[in-house]
Amino acid sequence: MAKSKKKRTERSPRVTWANVVTPKDSGKTAEELRAESSAAGPQGTQGPQLRSVTRSSLHLAESVFQWRGGARADKREREEHIRTLATALKNQGTPLERLTVWPVADRLYVLDGHHRLAAYDTVKWTKPIPVEVFEGDLDEARLRALAGNIKDKLRMTSRQKSEVAWRITKENIGKLSAEGVADATTISRRQAFVMKRVWRELNGRTDLTETQREKLPTITWQQARDPATWGTAEAWDADEWIDQKATELAELLRTKNVEAALTRDVEITATALYLIDGRLPERLIEQWAGDHRELIIDLAKTFTGADEDF
Repeated sequence: MAKSKKKRTERSPRVTWANVVTPKDSGKTAEELRAESSAAGPQGTQGPQLRSVTRSSLHLAESVFQWRGGARADKREREEHIRTLATALKNQGTPLERLTVWPVADRLYVLDGHHRLAAYDTVKWTKPIPVEVFEGDLDEARLRALAGNIKDKLRMTSRQKSEVAWRITKENIGKLSAEGVADATTISRRQAFVMKRVWRELNGRTDLTETQREKLPTITWQQARDPATWGTAEAWDADEWIDQKATELAELLRTKNVEAALTRDVEITATALYLIDGRLPERLIEQWAGDHRELIIDLAKTFTGADEDF
């Protein structure tokens, strides 16, 4: 009797860093999308629409809808997030959470789900992709995209949130008040009021050079506080420098296999950092206070037993 042959099951290749695909951007600007949306007229019916669409109908306009920006410091974290999503997608064989999209004529622009779309492309997904169609004008769509970025698993840093709030203020997106800007970005209301005041004062200044006035729409929040350096050799983006150095340090820790040791036991890590520099815990808490204010307050209440607000 012939021996039965066991059928071999081939495992699909795992998703690696090298496999991660970044979808191509359309390059569309807010002005172009506003014009195309106006020309197309009202889209669809009232209320959210749930659909499954082909990949070819989905497009990106990152300069308009991706508020997180392209900071180098979180590039590796983004790619890891995409890799994790792609691995889950390949293992489960079913679609991820719905993307939120905004229709312009026959195109659907992604508002929320850039990493998920990258995961679909990474595994070469050919099945329909579930989406929720957002209805509203361009400003409403941009603010909806921001809401998605704020709640994304990849936390936005306090610097990123400040630049987002400054961008909303400069472009007057959604005609939001200072309170509205603060609510949309989770920065403090005081900072939002200061941004409104600074932008108003900058536009009212009569001592700006022609070059400085031309640069007004593109200056960062950090640059806005030092107009004298605009367009000069002294102009220096501190945030970009910090992002670059942070990326270099993170890569060094990874290549030296320090990353695993740091994340394995936080108590050991905390003690080691204190042994390196006794002031380091206090300085780190101060650095992270903007991003983790509520957590710090809750922890302080827990350890002190206090009930009153701080």
